[in-house]
Amino acid sequence: MMPISILIVDGKAAARQGIKRKLRLADEFVIVGEADSAADAIEKVLSLKPNVVLMDLNLPDKSGIELTKELIENAPEANVLLLATNDDQRHISKIIKAGALGYILKDVNSNTLQEAIKAVAQGYAYIQPCLLTKLITEFREILSDEKMIKAPSDLGLTQREMEIVSYIACGQSNKDIARKLFISEKTVKNHVSSILKKMELGDRTQVAVYAYKKGLVAR
Repeated sequence: MMPISILIVDGKAAARQGIKRKLRLADEFVIVGEADSAADAIEKVLSLKPNVVLMDLNLPDKSGIELTKELIENAPEANVLLLATNDDQRHISKIIKAGALGYILKDVNSNTLQEAIKAVAQGYAYIQPCLLTKLITEFREILSDEKMIKAPSDLGLTQREMEIVSYIACGQSNKDIARKLFISEKTVKNHVSSILKKMELGDRTQVAVYAYKKGLVAR
């Protein structure tokens, strides 16, 4: 099995060294490059094509949220795992909406860091458990909206769209869903757009919350 290739993006050399120390004993990872700025990161993601972009939320020339949006736009296959401090928890929903697959604290231990990287490399979402309280609080507010209490039968979703909703709730990427359903990734994207429109929701995360709320996927 090929090792997971990682690009480390952090404005501080000491921080990059700290990450490398946490990964140095794990044979399943290979660090293919480092970047100290957003501009450097974009260039290296395009040239090195790493499996995972391990990125600090606070870069010297641009926020990790804005950089994530740019990376997803220019390199859709990029799997972004953002590193943040406790003070950054207020940004959690913005991080998810930007397209990052993972979100963990910078002081995370080696085991959790490696677990997060493995999950994100496979296209799965990963949020450190201690950060979920903030996320759940935000979603409770979303769930209080009348739009979120519609019955599934009232939404007009097709059987295929219902299948895709369940996969989204399990953290599957468009690529994973396409492979499981034997359809193209473009077709999946079209279905997701239709689902968001019918459910009157803004992103995949809200779809996942709805699915769990309505029992459309096993907990």
